[in-house]
Amino acid sequence: MRQTVWFTALVCSICLEGLGRRYFPFIPGVVFYFLKDVVLLAGLFFFRPSTESRDSLRSLFRPFDKIVLVAVFWTVLEVFNPDQKSYILALVGLRSYWLWWLAPLVIATALRNSRHKDNAIYALLVLVGIISMLATVQFMSPADSNVNMYAVWNGKEVYAADMAVVESTGRARVASTFAFITGFADFTILIPALLLSLGLDAKSPNVRRGALAGTLITAAVIPMSGSRSTVVMGAAMFVLSLWTAGLFFTSIGRRILIGGIVGATLTVVAFPEAFAGLQSRFEDTEETTGRFELIARIVPPIALARFDYPPLGVGTGMQQNARVAFGIGPSQWDIELEMGRYLVELGPFGFMLIWLAKLGLTVALFRAYRLLKRGGRRGSAAAALAYCGVTLPGNLGFDHYWQALYFTGCGFILSEVIAVQAVKRAASEVVAPVEASTSSALAPRYDAA
Repeated sequence: MRQTVWFTALVCSICLEGLGRRYFPFIPGVVFYFLKDVVLLAGLFFFRPSTESRDSLRSLFRPFDKIVLVAVFWTVLEVFNPDQKSYILALVGLRSYWLWWLAPLVIATALRNSRHKDNAIYALLVLVGIISMLATVQFMSPADSNVNMYAVWNGKEVYAADMAVVESTGRARVASTFAFITGFADFTILIPALLLSLGLDAKSPNVRRGALAGTLITAAVIPMSGSRSTVVMGAAMFVLSLWTAGLFFTSIGRRILIGGIVGATLTVVAFPEAFAGLQSRFEDTEETTGRFELIARIVPPIALARFDYPPLGVGTGMQQNARVAFGIGPSQWDIELEMGRYLVELGPFGFMLIWLAKLGLTVALFRAYRLLKRGGRRGSAAAALAYCGVTLPGNLGFDHYWQALYFTGCGFILSEVIAVQAVKRAASEVVAPVEASTSSALAPRYDAA
C-alpha cells in the first residue's frame, strides 16, 4: 500500500504541476517545480535501493559508471567557474543534471512485486485519462479561453493565444495538466510506449485491457500538441516496440500493431482538425528540414562544429531557464538546444562527459532489452528498446518533465530486469544441488579393505 501511495504521489507531482501553477497562483511556482524532487527523495528514504537493484544497474551500466563519476566531478567543478553568476542557480543546475538518476533505483526497489507494478500502471492510467480529457477540452476551446491558460507569470496570466497556436487552424497547442506544451509532448512520447509494452506483458487481463485503452486515448490526443518531433519520436518508439514484440508473429506484437492502427485511425477520425494542423506544419518543408538538421547536432562532431561556446564553459546552471528568476539576462552564448547548452555551461570536455553518460544509458537500456527478450519478457524488452532509441535525442538536463518521466520509465524497466535475474538465480540454485547430488551418486566408491 505504501508503495502505491508513494508512486501515485510521484507521478501526480510530475504531471499535475501545471494545474498547481495555474489555479494556485498565491503559492510560489517553485514549490510545484520542486515538489516532485521532494517526493523522490522521500522515496529514497522509505525505499532505500536494494542490493539487487544496485547490482542490476551496475551490471547494465558498466563501464560507464566511472564516466558518470567524472562527469559529476566536472559539473561540481564548473560551479566555481569565474563566469558563474549565482551559486544557488548552480545548485539548480546540479539538481537538473543528476538528481533524477536516482529514480530508477528507488522505483525498482518500490515496485518489487507484480502487485505493486500493476497498481503503478493503474495510477498511470488514471493520469492518462485526466490528461487526455483536459487536452481534448483545451483543443476544442478558443485559444484565449480560461481553460487554455498556461501559467501565471509575475502576476500575469499567460494563454495559448499569447504563445502557441497552430496557424492553419487557429487551435491552441495544448498543455493539458502541464505548465507548457513541452510537458504534454514529453508525456505523449514516453508514457504510451511504456504502458503499451509493460501493460501487455502483464499477467492480469484487466491491466492488459487498461494499458491498451490508455495507449489508444493518448495516441488520439498526440497531434493536439502541434509538435512534429512528438509525432516522429512517438512513431519511432511504436515501430521499435512492434519490432521487439515480434511484429504479428506473437500475441503481444499483434496487440501492439492493432493498438497502433486503431490509435492512428482515432486521431484522424475523431480529431481531424488536430491532424490537419499537424500536417500543415510538416508541409513547411524548410522549417521541417531545419528541425531535422538541429536534431543531427546531437552527434558530437556536428555539435562541436556548429555551436558557439566558450572553451571552459560559463558554469553549471547558467543555461537553465531558471536564470531569469535570478535576474540573469541573455548573454552571447544563449542557445535553445540541449547539446548547445551543455557546451556553453561545461565546455567541450564537460559536453563529451555528459554525452558519454547518455550513451551509457543507451547501452544499459539495450542490454536490458537483450536480457528481457531472452527471459521471455517481450513487452518489457520493447519498452527498453523504445527508451533506448530516445535517450540521445531526449532532453535530460534542461527539460524537467522529460527527465522525470524518462527516469520513471527506466525504473519500471529496471524492476523487470531484476525480476528476470531473480528467476535465473532461482533456476541456477535448483540446478546446482541436483548436479551435486547426481555427481555424488555416480562417484566411485572405495570400501575399506
